[in-house]
Amino acid sequence: MGSTASAHVAYGYDLGGKEDFLAEPRDEYGSPVLPWCNDNSELTEQAEALLLKETGFSETWSDENPGYFQRLAAARQQVGVNFEFSGHADYCGWILIATGSERSVDWAKSMAVDPDQVSRPHAEWDAKLAAALRVLGITPSQAGPRWLVFPSYG
Repeated sequence: MGSTASAHVAYGYDLGGKEDFLAEPRDEYGSPVLPWCNDNSELTEQAEALLLKETGFSETWSDENPGYFQRLAAARQQVGVNFEFSGHADYCGWILIATGSERSVDWAKSMAVDPDQVSRPHAEWDAKLAAALRVLGITPSQAGPRWLVFPSYG
């Protein structure tokens, strides 16, 4: 099985990567310094856990926990944001996006972009992104949420 190159467009923030974090707080080397993250290679997983906890979701999966995945999906929907990766798995960037905003295409395919979709305000998405940034204690260097085009390979 091989890897696939993809192109994505989504609404949110480019947060950079482990060595070029495009937000505060970060250290003198450009790496994130977040009190809730003890391993930057697991930043997105730890961020999602913190955001889910904010909704009241703190369950863990087990065979004896029926309905877990439905409740997890509902909590994720309530959070309203998710992380995507740009670049390659060995050197990736983190993109914080509004859930439902992403469109992607693989290899030699194309996709149409609706100019109306990308030019109108998205107040609900803005609010979800702002709430997530508050919970995570992150201040992006990007002036505000915007439509981002980014590649991924993996």
